[in-house]
Amino acid sequence: MIEFVPLDLFDDLIQDYHIGQVLVGLFVLAVLGSFALSKKLLSLNVILFGLLFLLIPEGISSVEYKLLGVALVVIGPVLYTTARS
Repeated sequence: MIEFVPLDLFDDLIQDYHIGQVLVGLFVLAVLGSFALSKKLLSLNVILFGLLFLLIPEGISSVEYKLLGVALVVIGPVLYTTARS
């Protein structure tokens, strides 16, 4: 039977990374993607990722990512209220 090689390569790549590091990478990509569209969408992304950082169990995350989540949850609504579009 033929193995699906790309899954093995992908698994080998992400084994060295922490779930918080992966979420930070996704957050950066989401911010870059939504920055050009609108500030309201950007602020909703910030709030969503803040909640994700807060909801990750402490067994697989560290305190720094929880603090980042708190900061994002506080900054997100401020960005939303100051956005015009």
